[in-house]
Amino acid sequence: MAEDKFLYRVAGDLLKSFGSDLQNVAIVFNNKRPQLFLKKYFSEISGKPIWSPHFYTIQQFFSASTNQVCASQLKQFFVLFTEYNILLKSEGKEPVSADVFYPLAEIIVSDFSQIDYYLADPAKVFNLIGSIAELQHQFPNFEEEQLEFMKSFWSSFSGEKQSKIQEKFIEMWHRMPLLYKNFHEKLASQNLVSSAKMYRNLAEGSSEVPEFLNQFSHVVFVGFNALSKAEELLFKKWQDEGLCSFYFDLDEHYFADPKQEAGHFIRRNITTVGLVNQFENSLSRINDPSKEFIIVQALGNVAQGKLLGNLFSSRSAEDADTKAIILADEALLLPVLQTISDETLNVTMGYPFEQSAVFGLCDLWLDIQEEIASGDQNTISYHKVLTFILNPLINIDKDQRSRIHTEMVDGKKARFDLEELRRLGKTGDLSFSLYKSASDTIRNFGSLLLILSAEIEQLRKLDSLLIAEAVKALNMMSDNFEELENEAASVEMGPKFVFRTLRRALAGLSVPFDGEPLSGLQVMGLLESRCLDFDELIVLGMNEGVLPKVSITPSFIPDNVRRAFGLPVLENQNAIFSYFFYRLLHCAKKVTLVYNGITDEKSTGEESRFIKQLQFETDCHFTQLVQQNQPVDNNSEQKIIVEKIGIVKERLEKFLLRNPEEKYEKKISATAFTDYVNCPLKFFYSRIAGLKEPKDLPDQIGSNLVGTMLHTVMESFYKSSVGSEVTAEFLKFQEKKLPAMCEEALAVALNNDPKNVIRKQNALQQIVLKVIEQYALRIIRHDEKLAPFTIIELENKESYTPLFKLDMAGSGKEVRLFGIIDRVDSHNGKVRIVDYKTGKDQLKYNDFDSLFMEEGKGQNKALIQTLFYTYVYEKSKAVQNVEPHLYTVKDFKSGTLFSEKKKGGLKLSDQNLDYFKEQFELKLSEKLNELFDLSIPFRQTTNLETCKYCAFRKICQR
Repeated sequence: MAEDKFLYRVAGDLLKSFGSDLQNVAIVFNNKRPQLFLKKYFSEISGKPIWSPHFYTIQQFFSASTNQVCASQLKQFFVLFTEYNILLKSEGKEPVSADVFYPLAEIIVSDFSQIDYYLADPAKVFNLIGSIAELQHQFPNFEEEQLEFMKSFWSSFSGEKQSKIQEKFIEMWHRMPLLYKNFHEKLASQNLVSSAKMYRNLAEGSSEVPEFLNQFSHVVFVGFNALSKAEELLFKKWQDEGLCSFYFDLDEHYFADPKQEAGHFIRRNITTVGLVNQFENSLSRINDPSKEFIIVQALGNVAQGKLLGNLFSSRSAEDADTKAIILADEALLLPVLQTISDETLNVTMGYPFEQSAVFGLCDLWLDIQEEIASGDQNTISYHKVLTFILNPLINIDKDQRSRIHTEMVDGKKARFDLEELRRLGKTGDLSFSLYKSASDTIRNFGSLLLILSAEIEQLRKLDSLLIAEAVKALNMMSDNFEELENEAASVEMGPKFVFRTLRRALAGLSVPFDGEPLSGLQVMGLLESRCLDFDELIVLGMNEGVLPKVSITPSFIPDNVRRAFGLPVLENQNAIFSYFFYRLLHCAKKVTLVYNGITDEKSTGEESRFIKQLQFETDCHFTQLVQQNQPVDNNSEQKIIVEKIGIVKERLEKFLLRNPEEKYEKKISATAFTDYVNCPLKFFYSRIAGLKEPKDLPDQIGSNLVGTMLHTVMESFYKSSVGSEVTAEFLKFQEKKLPAMCEEALAVALNNDPKNVIRKQNALQQIVLKVIEQYALRIIRHDEKLAPFTIIELENKESYTPLFKLDMAGSGKEVRLFGIIDRVDSHNGKVRIVDYKTGKDQLKYNDFDSLFMEEGKGQNKALIQTLFYTYVYEKSKAVQNVEPHLYTVKDFKSGTLFSEKKKGGLKLSDQNLDYFKEQFELKLSEKLNELFDLSIPFRQTTNLETCKYCAFRKICQR
């Protein structure tokens, strides 16, 4: 019922108390949201048009007490930075850079603000005490407990020798009183003031417009909880003078119990400070047996949002405004928006700029500028260029995009000339420009965003608003930086600091959603929910560590000193969040509390202790639910079958020879054959559909590239000895050239140019060079034991292409086989086929039949390939007795001949090899005839081990 709601009761009481004089009353809230609801209730209760009272937030209200302007955070930093360096100079110390000082400045400004809000004396807070004995003299008004806090802190510094950290801390501590004074004086000289100082001035009677309250007949403060010392002093003074009154939103459940932290500050306001609540009788509504609580354990953060569709009891438009989704963790906004597409959804929080595509572009621009500023200012790495040309918000010519991508992937171009990139258009010119000054860079940034907004026709309205908000923020920052550049030209303010400041400023932006604020399902954070009541609530993010928050604001003022001077401590934060949560429950009849039950780096998986408290201390009805895992249907795997018809048939038949005059378009290589044996569908993807495996980017070195580099090194190593005998002496001589050969192989692999040797290798490239050199040395050490031998051929790419006649119902069709053999040599009268392998290939095999069994694990791809090379060589050269050898560079202990796995297994040589060759030719014929049989479709392998390293496994969803 509306009559039970806090703001409805406030509206009724104010109309009763002030009547027609309400128009002269000022009503002050912590935030803007409740103002709209109170106006609505004024209208409903009065039933006629009335003059509206004046509405303010507390910040707006106190701002009327001064003619000074509240300084922005960035402006406060610049002033503090300048004054701090002046102090350092007076001490004879070197000035600190803006980049180093920025994180310190945030802490100092926060400490100064708390000192002002709580009316502490900065000279005493930061006073350096020589001994514990001085405490009583320095602080005669301190109670014993406060003195104990101070003693426990300063006792750690009382030794004769302090650590370096303690010395630095004392130096910083010693500067604080004078820095505080100079900081505020500098702001005041520019007609500026910090928000906290404005409170302090008003509380201490030094404000410029102390009579600002006289414009109102009365001031009403509604829904306040935790008050600063300045607010306590002012509110009590104004109340005693009859100038103001208070409405506290509370429940007897936590207000009457001194152990309840939720009521800590309201109890203090009423009993200690002496503020009077206009509602004399407080209601007790939380401990209601009819109130229903549903506790839901979700499986992950995103899952919390996805549950929303099933959690509300109903979704009718008539009662949507009586329900709300409260986000204890505001990072859950996107999952909520992605789940609920209701047009009446009313989001009060604002869309975070940091989670938009526009921020992704801004982050990229800042990354580019940071690299340019810290690099040689002539070139930039391909990483940033690739991200730039592929960003969907960047509008550049598609031919230019394609050209750059080709240079990067095929040409292995690792760095791009900045001048070339500036010619990509206005966006390229603004993105790859050199850093000149902070203000100039920020203007370029803003211009880029405006150009993109004008060029992109499909830009969402939300993105347009985000760009407008970003440009507005950039203009303000540009003015601030330009002012600092003019005031303090000698102050060091490098690009690193500028870019960090820009990134932080943009990350904090948000834009409001459109909508009718008083109707529809409300989505809000905890802070926005103050003073508002709903019949049904869903609270997301009810995890310990989120509610209450456990993060502590960084401070130079230790906990002991904070307690001594009455500054905020961790318990205050717990009490504030406890109140935020408990006040939500005042009028709600049904409350669903959802928490993430998964333990990971971001979550403890533990429900908030507030849930346990409610279960223990109330008689409400509780229901526990656990989100179930969605069952995975293992039998629903999509089987992919490709029939050999249409274009598939046409492309397959391009491998076949129809007449002796026809030129072959395609050949069956050893790799193609083993692909078909292992998985016919893989052959289809790579050889028929023409799908390519992703290429390595310029500085990426995959396992396949390591193998290619080793082949290049060994070809270079033996190139001069082709046709001649290789001796141990020759190997020793060539070994001296090995490091240079490895560097050339790396240049070929990355740049396709052996002359363009990379002089400054990165860490990964240096490691790879050492690995390749070690692999090559293992081959050389093995060959030293083998020497003398004769190199016949190396990497012959043209000669080994024999025809293979298919046995397909007398069709007479033929296919050309093809093999590039790593090395052919002669040793002790035997011609050997040598295949280098850098992977996990093995010399052992089970038996011949298992080599071609699709379902089994006895396949040996290296053996099939080497037998293929041997067959191709023998047919091309019309020779026999050629012996296959596998050089597994990771282990030469088992030799180089293939052998059976069983104990005493035969090696593939002599008569045993002859049998294998006969069997291989039969199997080759069987598989090739199967490949070109149009009635047998391409199917997936059933051996999932084969899929582990397949480039196409994602297509098959394996």
